[in-house]
Amino acid sequence: MLKKISSICALMALALVAGCGDDNPADHDHDEHAEAFGFVLYNSGAEVVRYEQGVITGELDVGLEKETALLTVRFLNEEGDSFTPDADDGFSLGWEVTDSAIAEVEWHEEDGLWAFHVIGEGLGETTMVIKLNHNGHADFVSLPFEIHVTADGPGEDHDHDDE
Repeated sequence: MLKKISSICALMALALVAGCGDDNPADHDHDEHAEAFGFVLYNSGAEVVRYEQGVITGELDVGLEKETALLTVRFLNEEGDSFTPDADDGFSLGWEVTDSAIAEVEWHEEDGLWAFHVIGEGLGETTMVIKLNHNGHADFVSLPFEIHVTADGPGEDHDHDDE
């Protein structure tokens, strides 16, 4: 009788373990989301900065008291294909400028979640990193790329009164 009970318990345990697999499509695995390995920064559709396979190419130039045209970020997956993360899945764009006395980022809601302008605040050079945030933490942080602010650099006049 003890053998019968042991066999029944073993079969029930096996059925329970087999039924607890990851085959439920309604379950959401936090680790299954877009993963960035790089990015491309576009200025009016033209590539200006790329971070891919650990290498930064390009830089940003902006004039003193001017703002860049709209800059748009597209992230790169492991294969190098570009993608735009879904904000509904908890993704957001982040950035960090090393010296805000030289350059600052300005974001306008009407420009979209993955676009911004850089403002030339003072003559000189600084660096910036791009981040892909997911649910309150940075999933991806680029290497820094250079921003050059010059007296005769490109951009539209920036009116500080509009902020």
